[in-house]
Amino acid sequence: MLMMMSPEQKHKGVIAASAGNHALALSYHGQKLGIPVTVVMPIIAPIMKITMCEQFGANIIIKGADIGESKEQALQLAKENGLLYVNG
Repeated sequence: MLMMMSPEQKHKGVIAASAGNHALALSYHGQKLGIPVTVVMPIIAPIMKITMCEQFGANIIIKGADIGESKEQALQLAKENGLLYVNG
């Protein structure tokens, strides 16, 4: 999906809500393709996954008691900032 985005959208970046594996994959591929990635993670996300996503260059926002609340926040940020929401 990241490879099929328009140049304009690649420049703006993507956002997702995830507690781990989806966040890692998106962060890794975003770094490889030069696409900014923001991930909203719930407070229950493992610190190891948060750290690894940050090492891949992702902007991590810890918000929400669970993944549902994190998704609500991610969708709001996508709308406010023109980011493409990537469902996991």
